[in-house]
Amino acid sequence: MSDKVVAGADFNVTKENPNETWLVVGRISNLGLEILDVKKTGSHVLGKDLAAHKTLSALGIECPFSLPAAFLDFLAVKKTRKEYQSWQEVVEELVFIPADEFTALAKEFGKEGKRITDGVAGTSALSPLKRSNPPMHQLTFHGMRVLASLDPSRYFVLPFQDAIPFGCALLEVNTRDTLKHFGINDSAYKPKDKLSPDQAEAGREKIISNLTKLKERKALTYRDYPSLIIQKQFMHNFLHSDSALSALIACYTTALFAAAPSHFDDPFEADALEVLLEGWTYRAKQLT
Repeated sequence: MSDKVVAGADFNVTKENPNETWLVVGRISNLGLEILDVKKTGSHVLGKDLAAHKTLSALGIECPFSLPAAFLDFLAVKKTRKEYQSWQEVVEELVFIPADEFTALAKEFGKEGKRITDGVAGTSALSPLKRSNPPMHQLTFHGMRVLASLDPSRYFVLPFQDAIPFGCALLEVNTRDTLKHFGINDSAYKPKDKLSPDQAEAGREKIISNLTKLKERKALTYRDYPSLIIQKQFMHNFLHSDSALSALIACYTTALFAAAPSHFDDPFEADALEVLLEGWTYRAKQLT
């Protein structure tokens, strides 16, 4: 396998922008995925931090990249314009909509609404308009604006845009789906799990241990999956921060996609044109 550099990012869910962002960068080689860099940055300087990695080929972000088609139809009516024909048109619209106005529009829409990818059987994904979890639409709104700020000559967003020679693919990932794929208990590291700090750290340590020992547990099952190699100097980040751990899992998911893409469903096999507006979560298929 030729070496590839990949990354994962996790945005902190907040009304404010810019917000805290964790970035984890690793290199895939015959040895596996070796973590090269772990950084707590900000969403407003993510592009600058990514630019430091000249050979980055793929970045997975745990954030919805778009919105349900029904909501986009509603938004087009509110903006007295024709229906959106491309994701790029949607992003360009959002750049000029203030956050408060977007929140008001989401409330006026009055429905939760799911994308096709949010309805995949067994997924842990939430609707970008989850009514019982308002931070989801804030995350989606700010995340899409971050995507719009990245250099279009360097980055292409899957599945909306065609690949760029020597460019970097951006893909939406879901960390809980990745853990579920490997049969790893995911209930012990998010703040909303209401655990003590010691319990949460122990949960994160167990998740890391399971990820780094995949090959030991099932070498034949995971024969074409990259091993995860974490240097000691980075370990404290993942033990002490659920967001850093999410970025690590996003990085590993991206590495798996880069190394063994056959383990991922092709969004266009869903036979629905909506994915060109709504996007797709790149999650590994369940093993049979």
